[in-house]
Amino acid sequence: MGTMARSGVTTVLIGIALGAAVSIAAADDRSICSSVPPKSDAVAACSRIIASTRTSDHDRALAYSFRGDAERTKGDMADAIADYSQALTLLPNLIPALVGRGTAFLSSGDNVHAIADFDLAVRLVPQNALALYERGVAKGKNGDTTGGDADIAAAKKLDPNVANQP
Repeated sequence: MGTMARSGVTTVLIGIALGAAVSIAAADDRSICSSVPPKSDAVAACSRIIASTRTSDHDRALAYSFRGDAERTKGDMADAIADYSQALTLLPNLIPALVGRGTAFLSSGDNVHAIADFDLAVRLVPQNALALYERGVAKGKNGDTTGGDADIAAAKKLDPNVANQP
């Protein structure tokens, strides 16, 4: 085999190896980004997925939502709300982003926006125990103890452990 042919084969093999390494790195980022509970490097992994030109809008929305989860876990409510909002721009009915943003709003003391997000999540998936529970908490903090208690009771009927979820 001539030098030129070997060089071509070598280039192809290096390209295949690099492609495999990129695929493995992308798989690692997906695993880290979507970890529950979020790992310490989830924000960075999700950010790489969001920035990639190979990421579909659907996957980008999921990465924004997972990054929002990681930021909310760290206590960064403003960043979490921004990321959940980006996810919802791409996928308006993404339930985890609606519930996550509602929870971040609730943690920020913005009960009105929290209730709006939980209302939409419950309209889309009436059996979503976490959305019902969190809406009940938000209603209670907003002065509607009767409505809040009803939502919490309905949530606990669907999932007796709902109050223990992160």
